Amino acid sequence: MKFGQKLRKSLPRSNKGANRGENARLTTKMSAKIRKRNDPVFARRFVTWGVIVSAVMVGVSLFVTVYYNPEAVAKRKFEELATTYYEEYYYERFMEAIDPSVKDEKMKTYETTGFQPVLLRQLLLYQNGKYASYKTYFERDEYKCDKNKTSAKFYPVYPYGAKDYTVKYDYSCTSE
Repeated sequence: MKFGQKLRKSLPRSNKGANRGENARLTTKMSAKIRKRNDPVFARRFVTWGVIVSAVMVGVSLFVTVYYNPEAVAKRKFEELATTYYEEYYYERFMEAIDPSVKDEKMKTYETTGFQPVLLRQLLLYQNGKYASYKTYFERDEYKCDKNKTSAKFYPVYPYGAKDYTVKYDYSCTSE
């Protein structure tokens, strides 16, 4: 007998010999999966994807909160109505009524005081009710606006063109 053979026989046997055939393959696959989970590269990828998925979910929730929130939608639609009213309707009618030679003087007085406030009710009814369908944004179960108190006040700004103005919005709305 050689020295190496004797030594091998004296060492205790491991369970490795018991795992033969299909059981050996299954154990090997399972230990490979366990090793993969403990791998630092796998852990970094897992954390990276977790952070990316979390960031996307936060972004989606913020988007839904801002753009599909009944309060935000109502305010956006009111501002849209007020802008359209001033630029396409009120400014033209006002300029037709004043003498061009005194335009700057007249507009300068309104620069500090502003024009008379325009109510939400008026915005929904002007141009023969063209924007009456917007009423649904202001009469929801979750968020309602008082059409006789919600208003927009326009302040012209030099050089007093159709798009040269600032607006002060006064919302009289309740959320439930």
